[in-house]
This record gives sequence, structure tokens and C-alpha cells, in this order.
Amino acid sequence: MRKLSISLAAPAILTLTVCVVFASVASELVKDWARDTNYNHGFLIPLVSAYFLWQKKSVLTSTRSSPSFWGLAGLVGGLSLFVIGTAAAEVFTQRVGLLVLCASLVCFLWGWRHLRLVAFPIVFLLLAIPLPYVIYYGLTMPLQALAAKIAVGGLRVIGVPAVVQGNIIHLAGGVSLEVAEACSGIRSLYAFLAAGALMAYSLPVAWWGRLLVFATAIPLTIAGNAFRVFGSGVAASFFGMEAIRGTIHEMFGLVVFIVTLSLFYAVKKVVQSIWLHGTSQPSSSSASPACTPPSSGTGPRP
Repeated sequence: MRKLSISLAAPAILTLTVCVVFASVASELVKDWARDTNYNHGFLIPLVSAYFLWQKKSVLTSTRSSPSFWGLAGLVGGLSLFVIGTAAAEVFTQRVGLLVLCASLVCFLWGWRHLRLVAFPIVFLLLAIPLPYVIYYGLTMPLQALAAKIAVGGLRVIGVPAVVQGNIIHLAGGVSLEVAEACSGIRSLYAFLAAGALMAYSLPVAWWGRLLVFATAIPLTIAGNAFRVFGSGVAASFFGMEAIRGTIHEMFGLVVFIVTLSLFYAVKKVVQSIWLHGTSQPSSSSASPACTPPSSGTGPRP
């Protein structure tokens, strides 16, 4: 009993220390999830990670612990990120430092085998961390302009006159559409990256197949967002600006999201089918051959 108490004391003390040090970081992160609609999904990410950890509880408890001092180096690295982020007032660095600290804590207390088992739930938490503003705005403007450019190309194909100027689409009759920041696709990109990570993790294929499924999230997000802008341009050209406002606009965006998600699932099924087909071995026939060589026995002869 004394040995058990000592073995549980170290993880408890270290975990409590991490919670105290990073309490303010976690609190501000939750506030960001609540006030920024681009990151409302953050409330779900820890629940999904906790679910995967719960699924692995029997494997984790049955795996032999082999603590590694490399985890101690990771603990120092995580704390260093926290200090650097605090000094530079950069919350993204602080939050990444928290994840590095969690991973290193597992390695230090239980070893590499345990860390490999919990690697995905920890890495998945990265999708709950909002991007630094310099990266966020560095992505939104190009994504807005790209969506507008692709949409205008589609409008011209179907005979709708349109001109693109940055993230502004000019239609006939003096009608102009702005691909706003909310239409950049960042919100959808985060959602599809999360879905892609879950799909890839569940696939019984090689790492390159999982990576392919996960990476597909990016072009599918761009294509889906561009199609949404294209549809808005078509509706504005034929039915006026009222057709792309309010509930109709939101419903169209939801439909596009569902269709894109369906395509994403189809990609997963195709990759899985190709992998299973390529790794399946032809079954050996159990039928007897049509002709058999004569027996070498000493039976009667004709």
C-alpha cells in the first residue's frame, strides 16, 4: 500500500502543478471559444480527446510503465514555451506549451509506449487552439480572394458576366458581392481538419493513406467555399440581393457544407477500398485437381 501511495504521489503532484501554472491559460482559451464563432468547435475537441483516452484505458493500464528521462527534457521545453509566450504576450505559444507539457508528462511518468498510445488525443487538441492573429489574417485574405476568383470563373462559364477585384465580385446591374472575412472558409477548414483527423485515425490503412485523407480537407474546403460564393453570385444575378440574405443564405451554406462533408467521407471510403483491395490475397482453392498422377502403390493392374 505504501509503494502504491508513493507511485501515485508523483503523478498527482506534477499534474496539480501543471493545472495551477496553466489555469489562466486554459481559462482564456475557453473564453476564446465562447466569443469567437470561428472557434466554437473548441468545446467539442477536448471531449473527443477524452473519449479516445477512455477507449484506451484498458490498454493503458495493461501496458508496462517504463519512465523516460527524455520526458523531463520535454517538461523543460514546455515550461520554456510558457515563459516565452508570457514574456511576448503570445497566447498561442503558451497554449502549445501546455500540450508539450502534457505529452512530456506522460513520457516522463510512464514512458514512450504510453505516449504513443495517447499521442493522437493530445495532438488532436491542437485543433482547439486559435491561430495567432498574424497567421489568421495572413490566411483569410488570400482565401477570400481565391474563393472570389474561382466563383467568378464559374459564373463566366454559365454566361453570367462578372468581374473580380480582390475579394469583391462585380455583377451586371451594379450589383457587387463582398466575400467577407466570415466567408473566407477558416471556420469550415477547422471543421474539416477535425473531421479529417478523425477519419484518418479510424482508417485501417498505412500512414500515407491516412495523410492523404487528412490533407484532402484543404482542397475540399476551398472548393466548397468557392461553390458557396458561386451559388450566391448566381442567386444575386437572377433573383437580386434579397436571395442571398438571412435564412436562405444560411441554409444554402449548410447544404454546401453537408455535400462537401459527404464528398470527404467518399474519399475516405475510396482510400479504404483501394487499400483493402491491394492488400487482400487471393484465396487458395480447396478443390481437388481434375487429374491426379497414378498411384505408385502395388494395386491390381488391368
